[in-house]
Amino acid sequence: MDTYLVAYDICHPKRLRKVARTCEDFGFRRQYSVFLCRLSTTDLVRLKSRLYDIINLQEDQVLFIPLCNRCAEGIEALGRPVEKHDAKDVVIVT
Repeated sequence: MDTYLVAYDICHPKRLRKVARTCEDFGFRRQYSVFLCRLSTTDLVRLKSRLYDIINLQEDQVLFIPLCNRCAEGIEALGRPVEKHDAKDVVIVT
């Protein structure tokens, strides 16, 4: 499994809610529009496919930022503490 930061900027509130719910199926929220996802190659394709069907390609944007294990473990925060990511925290819906 690989780790990704999934961040999005969605223009319409209805699409925004659908994108957020979809991302919740594959990872856990770090910020309002940022999720940390541990995904197999198949799950990455499923997530992209589901989001492709939701977003407006002319107005919205979803970023998939791959993180190596060392980078994922090195995430720091100011303010609220960062919870360690763990494969047990990820819910995969097929």
